[in-house]
Amino acid sequence: MAELVTIAWVALVTTWNPSVERTIEREFSTEKECWDYYETEISPGTTLAESKWGKQNLTSQNKRPDKNFHFKTVNDYPIRTYKGTGTSPSGKDSVWLSCEKERKK
Repeated sequence: MAELVTIAWVALVTTWNPSVERTIEREFSTEKECWDYYETEISPGTTLAESKWGKQNLTSQNKRPDKNFHFKTVNDYPIRTYKGTGTSPSGKDSVWLSCEKERKK
């Protein structure tokens, strides 16, 4: 009998302080649901992700990255990067956020 494998989308948070650490923060049904969650504005000009990890790094046109942004993986949406909360020097508390597929048995 074949095993049933389901695919979930997970929010993968990568940090560098004190060492590289990758953490699955949450699970979602779709990639879009993942991004919509983190890009929800919780106050004027501030997304949920920015409230957690500091200001988002914007494009050279000073806009939030869209689906066509150059820092893109094999998925539909590019990785988002955040400046961090300023708790460590030289941007070492910066964060990369991606929504990735995870296979489950």
